[in-house]
Order: sequence, then structure tokens, then C-alpha cells
Amino acid sequence: MSAPGQSDDELFRLKHEEQLFHVVVDSTPDYAFVFLSPDNHVWRWNLGAEKIFGYKESEALGANGSMFFVPEDVAKGVPEEELEKAKRDGRAEDDRWHIRKDGSRFWASGIMRAVYNGASKLEGYVKILRDLTGQRQAQEALQRSEEQFRLFVEHVTEYALIQVDLHGHVTVWNPGAQRMIGYAEREICGKHLSVLCTQEDVDARFVDHELERALKTGSTEEARWMVRKDGRRFWARWATTTIRDSNRQPYAFAKVMRDETERRRAEERLRASLLEKDVLLQEIHHRVKNNLQVVVSLLSLQANRMNRRDVINILNETQNRVRAIAGIHETLYSSPDLASISFSEYMNQLIRGLFSFYSVKDGDIQLKIESDDIVLDITQAIPLGLIVNELVTNALKHAFPAGRTGTVRASLCYLQENSIPDTTLDEGSAVLTVEDDGIGLPAEFDVQEQESMGIYLIRILTRQLRGAIQVGQNGKTQFRVVFPLKLSE
Repeated sequence: MSAPGQSDDELFRLKHEEQLFHVVVDSTPDYAFVFLSPDNHVWRWNLGAEKIFGYKESEALGANGSMFFVPEDVAKGVPEEELEKAKRDGRAEDDRWHIRKDGSRFWASGIMRAVYNGASKLEGYVKILRDLTGQRQAQEALQRSEEQFRLFVEHVTEYALIQVDLHGHVTVWNPGAQRMIGYAEREICGKHLSVLCTQEDVDARFVDHELERALKTGSTEEARWMVRKDGRRFWARWATTTIRDSNRQPYAFAKVMRDETERRRAEERLRASLLEKDVLLQEIHHRVKNNLQVVVSLLSLQANRMNRRDVINILNETQNRVRAIAGIHETLYSSPDLASISFSEYMNQLIRGLFSFYSVKDGDIQLKIESDDIVLDITQAIPLGLIVNELVTNALKHAFPAGRTGTVRASLCYLQENSIPDTTLDEGSAVLTVEDDGIGLPAEFDVQEQESMGIYLIRILTRQLRGAIQVGQNGKTQFRVVFPLKLSE
């Protein structure tokens, strides 16, 4: 019985076309034809679908169409979006991963079309897929190779990866190179690699000679000072490899560079530390012996100039001198590098110890200490410490007789007015100043002619520092010892 409005001929033609369609669908095993109901359930399944997905038609019929999508796409609602797009636009195309019955994945290029009857009623959907896994795998292999190279170039920030042409002009510059050297890719590409070299290497045409060696031998390794964009030098170690084409013809050079500045500095510090410790181990007994000899010499000098009434004073003064030397060693051995001390801390302790020794009461004599953070080695610290001891002792003993009050000022500062351009403060000079507002010095006082033990020591210790002593009186008595911080060998 025919449908209303349709003749037997039309029904025959439609049935023939449907049979022809099924013949074509079933004879195309390289394509999967999946027919879905409007609510996304399988109702027709060809041999190509069975071959590609692994389900027999009896297993697939009635199953939800989302079963062929990978779980992550199902979670994102991709099957529903595809149906909606096909319903809205008539078709939906995609290239994505699908899943087989055995759980394996395959890459398919597919198209889904919405099917309507003559009354424009949605009858369902037909999805046609082709397995392109082989092509996809080849494409992915290529992409992985390119991605691995890209990641290597762009994300290895500890290394500068640089490519230059046969003439030494930069063609590839990774973020690691920018991080290390400072130039952005757009700034450096096209420029000659010699912009990274020191002037000495530029004059010697180092880059050209290095590339010539790499061309001859295939690769070279170098380590030397290079220059960042901001002009600062850094110690770099790198390998240069010649890049050749399939015909073995060279067309570029690849450089892998590492900044080893901190490593080099650490090695230098280690070498210096080891050398310092070796020297200290060899010299420690010699230093102690010399310091004890200083004590013996002081006692001898005192004995040659004393009478019996002065014994106690002489011994007290000698005790303070020995204490000054011992204080140097105490501070020295607590110093991080064992060879130098922060003199400001030591001077503060020394002077306050003298105030305590002479029983200076609070309010009688004020103490003012000012000092820059100056570090001295032991060869400077001992004589300077003794000078401080003598000058402060003289002020406490002679400047404030009969309960006179006043102030003693002591300072150790960089002498900046004598500094040389392009040198650090530690390469210049320093000035030790001890000043008091006591009774002052005699009018005939001449520091170079005085024969007292204290002034005599000050003179010879100042010469040991290769310095000069100055005395001034302008309402206050002031001793200044100016000396170089860096003694020439």
C-alpha cells in the first residue's frame, strides 16, 4: 500500500535509491557511515564503521553516539555541540581523536549532516568518518620533533642557544640568550657576533678565527670573557658546531653558551681561601712569635727609660699596649676571612677599655667615636691599634688634670679628598683622628722631636703604615695620622 500522494512508481524509485545507497555505503570499507536518531542513538552501521570502530552492527545499534568520542571530549560536551551545529547549520566538520571498542584511539576526519524529511522534520543524522591515524601520526611525529626543538631553543633559559651564518651574523637567538646577554632577538639578529666580544677579542678577530676552526674540525669549545648589552663582562663557556645540509655542505654554526661567571668567581674565592689558609697555617707561629717580640721590645724600651718610681706606670702602660695587640688577634680570629678585621668595631672596644682602665667616671670625660666601615689586614691593624692606644692614653693621662672635664673624639674615615678617579675607597687613603678639648700641648711641642715613649712609638708605627702624622692646636689638641689603605708590595 502506497503512502498518500505517492504513486507506485515513486515508491519503487525511492526504494531503489535506498537500496543503491546502502550498496554504496556497505561497499566503502574505508569510510565509516554512522546513522544516528534525533536523540543521538545509532540505528544504522556500515561495514566501514565496523572495521574502523571494531563494533559489529548488532553491538552498536541503540548505543549513544558519544561512545565513539574520547572521554575528555565527552566531558567537554563535544558530541552535543557537534549535533547542535549540524542541526543549526546543516553540517558539522571535525578532525579529532575517536575511540575504538578495544580502547585504542584513532584520528579521524569526519563530517556530520542533519537529515530532514520532505516536511522539514529532523529524521536524524549521518556521520561519515575516515581513519587518518597514519597521516596524523606522521604529522605528529614531525610536530613533536619541531616542538622538541622549539622547547629546547625557547625554554632552556640556563643556556644561550645561538645560530650564526657562515660569516658570523646572528640568525637564531633564544630567550636564554636574551636572559643571559640582554639583547632581544629583534635587536641582535643580523648583527655580527663580535658585538658580544671584548675589545681585545674584536681587535684580534676572535670570532672569525673561531668559526674557521669550527669549519675545519666540525666543532670547537671556548671559555673567555664576553660582554653583555649593558657593558658588563661575564665569563662564558660554549661549544660551536658546524651545521651541514643533506649534501654535507656547511650553511651555519650552532652555539650553546653557558654563563659561568659565578662559578668562576666561586672558584677564585675558593683558590684565594685555600691559599689564605695555607699561608696562615705556615705563618701563624711566625706571627705569634713576632707579636711576643713586640712585647719584649716594649718592656726593653721601658726599662731603658724608667726609674724605680715609675715602675707601676710603665708596667700599666705596657699592659695596655699588649692588650691592644691581643685585641687585634681576638678580633682577627673571629673575622670571616681570618686575615682582616673591621677596624671600627675593634677601635670602639679598645678605647672604651682604656676609659675603663683609667676609671673615667660618667660625666667627667665624654667619648665620641665616629668611624667608616674600614677593613684592615693585620699588618695595618696592629700598628694602627697601638697608635690609637697611645693617643687616647695620652689624652686621658695629660689633657684633663685635677678633675677637669671635657671630650675625647676619635674617628677613622676614608680620605675622599685625595681619592683618585676610577678607584674604590679601599684603594685610597684613610685618616685616624684623635682630638681632645683639654689643657692643650706646650707651645714648644714638636712631634718629631719628642722623646717620650708614647710619641716615639707613634712616630715609628706611622712610618710602618707609610703614613704621616699631623698635630694641630686651635682651641683643641688634634692628632691626625693619614695612611694609604692599600700598601704597595
